[in-house]
Amino acid sequence: MATFFSPPGGLTDLNEVALDDWDKEVRSYFESSTQTPIATFAGPRNQFFNPADGIEDDAVTQPVGWAAFPLPITTASASDEERWVIGDESRSGQVEYCEWSVDRAEDGTIVRITFTCEDREYFHLLARHQPETVLDLYREHVSPQVERRDIFDAAGRYLTQNRWNANSSTGAMHMIAAPNTIGAAIELAAGASVVRARPDGSVMTGAQELIRCGAYGVPNRHSDPTIGEAINDLARAGHTVSLADPPELSFESISFTGWSLPGGASPETVWRFTRGVEGHHVRGVLEVPEGAGFGIGDIEIDGQPIRFGGQVADKIRIKVVGLAHRLGQAVVRPLGGCFGAPLPSGAQPESLGAGPPAAMGRAAIHTRI
Repeated sequence: MATFFSPPGGLTDLNEVALDDWDKEVRSYFESSTQTPIATFAGPRNQFFNPADGIEDDAVTQPVGWAAFPLPITTASASDEERWVIGDESRSGQVEYCEWSVDRAEDGTIVRITFTCEDREYFHLLARHQPETVLDLYREHVSPQVERRDIFDAAGRYLTQNRWNANSSTGAMHMIAAPNTIGAAIELAAGASVVRARPDGSVMTGAQELIRCGAYGVPNRHSDPTIGEAINDLARAGHTVSLADPPELSFESISFTGWSLPGGASPETVWRFTRGVEGHHVRGVLEVPEGAGFGIGDIEIDGQPIRFGGQVADKIRIKVVGLAHRLGQAVVRPLGGCFGAPLPSGAQPESLGAGPPAAMGRAAIHTRI
């Protein structure tokens, strides 16, 4: 038996041929990321592994979560109002592996806010094998008005950014912002697997220090430094590390703290996950049921009526799941130098601890006969 990669979210869209191709696609992401980049002090990725090569019985998982609202927009804004406006303007700035679209009526009132963590390469693969399934998904989750010509070109090629999935106002089927892919998350984890030492030989441990030294992501985000720090924690403990199956971006949680609905209605009556299984949701929608007697604009979050999708994004957390095996068995050789600053001769890194963090859970190992 060999390990295989499952579809993100526990989704069941793919037929058997497409499932095999998805497995091959994800394998290629891992195989590419296990290679040491051609760059000074990028570091050998000896502690990063491709789960398709096999997972030991001691394997454990570590969920890693972060805030969905983009940190770059927050740091560039003078107020909540300003960042919410900017956050809703374009999906290209929604760079925390979560994107959203705000559907409004002709009078400007919000009728639906959609959030997605779905991978665009998954949809490209699905479109190659099952174009009608893609069309059905768009009609179900974006608009019944979607036509085949809207999402495929004349040659039958799937259009990643089409009229129904190109902006933050006409729907969001899957992520389109440049950094928001499963492959990017895998590469980030691989880069973070390199244990690094300061000039005095002490080992780096902080999220910002690690990502700036290793240059494996963007420091001014919630996601990249958080993922990097968590994976590096596992590597420093002497484990061989990766991302768990299914490799995916998914919702960790949505907090309803601070929500107030007319008549004391529960927030659960207006929020639902619409794609993915429990613990692996990849799509969520805020929409008031017909006949409820109020609209989204009548809902308050932290004392403010909902006028922007970003207000809801503030309450969402996204996650990946780290994977470790061969616990404490890796030979940890901290790398000195951050792209040009080598470890001084004779300096010795501090000793590294071993043993999995207490919060880690036993990993599931998927097999195909």
